Amino acid sequence: YPNPFNAHTTIQYSLPKQLLVSIDIFDILGRKIVTLAEGMKPAGEHQAIWDARRQSSGIYFYRIKAGDKFETKKMELIK
Repeated sequence: YPNPFNAHTTIQYSLPKQLLVSIDIFDILGRKIVTLAEGMKPAGEHQAIWDARRQSSGIYFYRIKAGDKFETKKMELIK
């Protein structure tokens, strides 16, 4: 949140148990821009903040991998 966003956005996620997590940001062409988080995370609520000030306006995707599950969401950066 927020979405669309300007400069920064917060990605929130919840884990039912301790899991290996990775959060990656991709551009509209599928190129990985950055990895926001990678490693073991405890059960509970978490968040990752993406500072996108150096990126161009446009559509981006974040992918959260937690254990063997994936979730991908679209976000829009407006400058």
